[in-house]
Amino acid sequence: MCGIFAYLNYNVNRERRYILQVLFNGLRRLEYRGYDSAGIAIDSDPKPAPQASSASASDSDPPPIVFRQEGNIESLVKSVYQDVAKLELNLEASFSTHAGLAHTRWATHGEPAPRNSHPQSSGPGNEFLVVHNGVITNYEVLKETLIRHGFIFESDTDTEVIPKLAKYVYDPPFPSLPLHLLFLAPESYPTQTKA
Repeated sequence: MCGIFAYLNYNVNRERRYILQVLFNGLRRLEYRGYDSAGIAIDSDPKPAPQASSASASDSDPPPIVFRQEGNIESLVKSVYQDVAKLELNLEASFSTHAGLAHTRWATHGEPAPRNSHPQSSGPGNEFLVVHNGVITNYEVLKETLIRHGFIFESDTDTEVIPKLAKYVYDPPFPSLPLHLLFLAPESYPTQTKA
């Protein structure tokens, strides 16, 4: 059993500090669903809107930042603020659009450890991040297939196949991607995907 939470602000300015607090408070409300480990994903520093003649924002946006920690929510909070200081992230940075993911976990696949915590990623660029509650019954077959296609797995969780599978089938337009994923990973249960 796990708890998943997401926060989206669109066309409303919110500071990074506020976004973090919303994600942490969402996890605190779900902590009864698991406290082996927890994690969040937030957007990197906001970039100025692209000019008409320049590349689109998605071409130049830095990847989202993922924080994962073994232990309860307060362990995650402490770890995140330590990492924020090390990374010199501005807590007052304002985002007019931001999507954040959060997850608290009881381990089902893989031991309680940061690498097995969610969000799980499609790879170093964090193009796709997934938090998930449930069991992917055919994950071993999917994992073997993705490994044959050059994907490297960093965790022992079944969830990691979802973002890697999303990256693998990303060529179709995004609106059809979730349906394709559900077909390939039946019984994947509640999922939130960020791209």
